[in-house]
Amino acid sequence: MNRKMEKYAKRIYQFRWGIISAWTIFVIISVFFAMQLGDLLTGGGWGDPEADSTKAYQLMIDQVDGREASSLTLVLTHDKHEAGSDEYTEMLESVTQLLEKEETIDQVDTWQDVSSSLQDQFLGEDLHTSIGFIGMNIDEGYAQKVLPAIQDRLTELVEPYGFEAFILGAPAFWGETTKLSQEGLEAAHLYAIPIILLVLLFVFRSIVSSLMPLVLAGYSIASSLGLLYFFAERTELSVFILDAALMLGIGVGIDFSLIFVKRFKEEIDKKKGAEGVIEALAITLQHAGHAILFSSITIVGSMSAILFTDIAAVRSIALGVITVVFFLMLATLSLLPALLSVVGYSINALKVPFLKKETNRGNKGVWYRLSHKVMRRPVIYLLGAGLFLAVIALPAAEIEVSTPDSRMLPGETPIRQGVEQLQESFGVGHASPIQIVLQSEEESLVSEEHLLYMEDIVEQLESMKDVVEVASILSYFPDMDHQTISQQLSYQRAEFPADFSRMTDRYLSDNLKVAVVDVITNDYSSSGTNREMVIKIREWINESDIPLQLYVGGETAEGMDTSSSLNSILMTVLIFTLLLIFIILMLTFKSILLPIKAILLNILSLGATYGVLVAVFQWGWGSDLLGFGDFGFLQSFIPILLLGLLFSLSTDYEVFLLTRIKEEYESGKSNEESVSFGLEHTAPLISGAALIMIVVFGSFAFAGVLPMQQLGFGMAVAIAIDATVVRLILVPATMKLLGDWNWWFPGKTSREDVNVRVKNEVS
Repeated sequence: MNRKMEKYAKRIYQFRWGIISAWTIFVIISVFFAMQLGDLLTGGGWGDPEADSTKAYQLMIDQVDGREASSLTLVLTHDKHEAGSDEYTEMLESVTQLLEKEETIDQVDTWQDVSSSLQDQFLGEDLHTSIGFIGMNIDEGYAQKVLPAIQDRLTELVEPYGFEAFILGAPAFWGETTKLSQEGLEAAHLYAIPIILLVLLFVFRSIVSSLMPLVLAGYSIASSLGLLYFFAERTELSVFILDAALMLGIGVGIDFSLIFVKRFKEEIDKKKGAEGVIEALAITLQHAGHAILFSSITIVGSMSAILFTDIAAVRSIALGVITVVFFLMLATLSLLPALLSVVGYSINALKVPFLKKETNRGNKGVWYRLSHKVMRRPVIYLLGAGLFLAVIALPAAEIEVSTPDSRMLPGETPIRQGVEQLQESFGVGHASPIQIVLQSEEESLVSEEHLLYMEDIVEQLESMKDVVEVASILSYFPDMDHQTISQQLSYQRAEFPADFSRMTDRYLSDNLKVAVVDVITNDYSSSGTNREMVIKIREWINESDIPLQLYVGGETAEGMDTSSSLNSILMTVLIFTLLLIFIILMLTFKSILLPIKAILLNILSLGATYGVLVAVFQWGWGSDLLGFGDFGFLQSFIPILLLGLLFSLSTDYEVFLLTRIKEEYESGKSNEESVSFGLEHTAPLISGAALIMIVVFGSFAFAGVLPMQQLGFGMAVAIAIDATVVRLILVPATMKLLGDWNWWFPGKTSREDVNVRVKNEVS
């Protein structure tokens, strides 16, 4: 036994009550702050700060009236009543009055507030749907929190009369996302916790030991959310950080404690007295604790690489994972040993009566026999399992990503319904136009020269295929020469009628140095049509000699820039993670080939996971049956997060399994026997831990919003593949083929020398 571990175990045992008390006090304080975290989370942070789309967005919200971050669109529709009818007019007035009574809303502009020449812009083709513009007096973050309640009050007003009313815009979208995310968390807990309890009871066969993982996960999650509150006060954190932290906190927390408690139970059965508890703790810390420590380092290290991405929302999700895993590591190596010191031999107390006691099968049970079966024909099993994963991975070659939009929300949500109604009445592209933002550093944009440039831009855009409409400041001055337009905008703007002024202000800043051009296409924002359009526009801008700053923005451009930014760092994250795994496994097992083997198997497993995600979420195989809806893309942050998480959690199982195999190998067993005995001791535990993680991740896959569904489903698939195909087939097959070379390391004592040493010790 390692003397340092024995000394540490004695200290834990000696100060067990102090450690438990300190953790409890810290958690109580953390809960106070954790309860306030939700109010600080936002839906933003998806833009690349250096991208054109972000610069375009920033110029619009800072300089152009009606384009502020909290600006919204009102949609009112009825199947039978047309705009202008008494019923429609009366309802529109009631809706306007309700909204204007809200303290957070300054102004509502509808077709009733403008002259007849401008009304066409507010009315859909069928005249059954109209839009309006809502101006709020609060920032975007606070708007996200109040808009779901305002939408509920609006629905209550119009629904009895057969009308539908929707509030659309980024704050409304993220407010609805946050609401659904919280509901998803509650549903996930409702689904997962009963199954987790059943699995824990089945694995441990007693109530006392089954409660340990839940206590550890609860303490760690509360601590991490409390700390994240202080991060959220100083930087923007995504609403998805709660889902990610809770998903990983529950799954990994139970995984860690399962490994630790199971080993402690195994050791305590061989001991007696207080010294026996300390010895059991020391051995558990030396082996299970060692595996957990290095697994935690791997997860934290992999996620740390993602912190270097330019996308704030993705950084915040990685930060949430790092924080919760860090606290899980601390709690597993301090709080959990302290709790086990108190419980001691009572760890098996309150046995479940209807479950049989675990029996000793002479270490040659089903897992032992399975490993020998695989190792008798290692090449066949290796090729078969490898081919199976390779075939599953084939769809990954067609992976496409996109940033979140309304289609990630369930069909029954107001935002989704409102956007679909807007698209149906005004055209698909009306809901998310491509935006060209023009900026002049010094001269006015309404000079005759610059108006000529603007006209050239509009004509060029109108000539492009799939463009339905191009709207700009020029649209409000038809059949007027540039000199007259320049005169009116430069000197007579203050004299414009109020309704005309509000509309033109949406396309030209007060200082006349920023202008917006809306390009409306005939397709969705994330469609190939719109993406090609953005590429063509940017190519034309780069080739043109227009002496203005031109930025391409809008939902399509932002999604492309975000995906490009994440793709650019994906290879860096992959290389960093692979190097980290190689170094950790090499130092842990003093082997060169084991880390290489683990990395190759991880890559194969990751490819298979990507392939399943593409088949389900892009191709739609079984998506309706599974309740995932139809989006056609993976969320842009899913591949990079899955990469870090899958490699980390796979390494967790790899370390735990190989640690036990190494124990057996160093005791003098042959390579084959070491693998078989190691698998026999760890496979039931890995299977139980994997089942719990699949349940946790799966519960998020079937509850909540699409990004978390994709992440949860992806993690569930990855863990299932890793715990079955990889651990039970590929690991025994590869270790059989490598033989004693598994443990080769420069300068390390050879296997023959170990055998000689063992024989000498026996004689």
